[in-house]
Amino acid sequence: MKLNYYLLWVEDDDSWFETTSELFKETIIDYGFSPVIERKVSLNEVVEEIVASNLKKYDILLIDFNLKDSKSGDSIIDFLRDKDVYTDIVFYSSDKSLILESVSKHQFEGVYHSDRKEIEDKFEKVFKTTIKKIEEINSMRGLIVGETSELDALIEEHLLVYIQKPYIDSFDCDKFLKTEIFDSSQKRLENLKTSYSEKGISEVFKSFDAIKKWKLLRAILKKNLDKDQYITEFLDANKEYNDEVIDIRNKFAHAQVIVLENGREVLKSQFGDDHFEFGENEFKRIREKLILHRESLLKLKQAKSFS
Repeated sequence: MKLNYYLLWVEDDDSWFETTSELFKETIIDYGFSPVIERKVSLNEVVEEIVASNLKKYDILLIDFNLKDSKSGDSIIDFLRDKDVYTDIVFYSSDKSLILESVSKHQFEGVYHSDRKEIEDKFEKVFKTTIKKIEEINSMRGLIVGETSELDALIEEHLLVYIQKPYIDSFDCDKFLKTEIFDSSQKRLENLKTSYSEKGISEVFKSFDAIKKWKLLRAILKKNLDKDQYITEFLDANKEYNDEVIDIRNKFAHAQVIVLENGREVLKSQFGDDHFEFGENEFKRIREKLILHRESLLKLKQAKSFS
């Protein structure tokens, strides 16, 4: 699981799907994930999806036990288990006793049941069990490092656009490179100067660390506010990127998990005696910030300046 939370929902009632899916989206967002709800209207479509992908990307399945013109709910469970699909499943029906009878008869595992009227509450409870491992500190470290690496790649992709004409014309590359790069290391300075003079900034920016790439992107964009109306909005949304993405990633990547006397797991910095304590609320805020920064970078990518 990454920041996206994938729900496969099998429901043939258009109206009920549209209204109830909004409630599920709110639940997923409230816990700091980005909801991706994909709908099927028959169990036959689920079978086709299993054949194509074995449902590997989905975090949970939500299935109407009594779909019209479709296989019965217990038959699809047999099929899922026969194909070694063990994703958590929530069956729901207006008559929950039908589900209970089927679960008891076939001894299904990993199957939850709900009355239609209680589906919102049941979904939230099962959803929380599926994200429980994400709340463990080592799992969060992997999620954060992986996600922030993708954000680094998005910044680099933007830079490949904005270091070209006409954007680069209004930006002082010499000043930026001297202040942020050249003066930091004499040996590296000479190598970068040579590369820059021979091939330009397109050759040297790839060697920058994440902070320098972020600063370069913002500095160029500030000189090109007239090129696209979204640039100003992006700069405002992105201004805390260092604290909310790069610094967080570094804390998780360069720290050791230790257990305090009270049994609480914390991250201990490799430098000095500082440690950083993270719990469910902190993890939620981190995920929310990562989603916001990803969305702002993707929106910048879609801006007309890229066309």
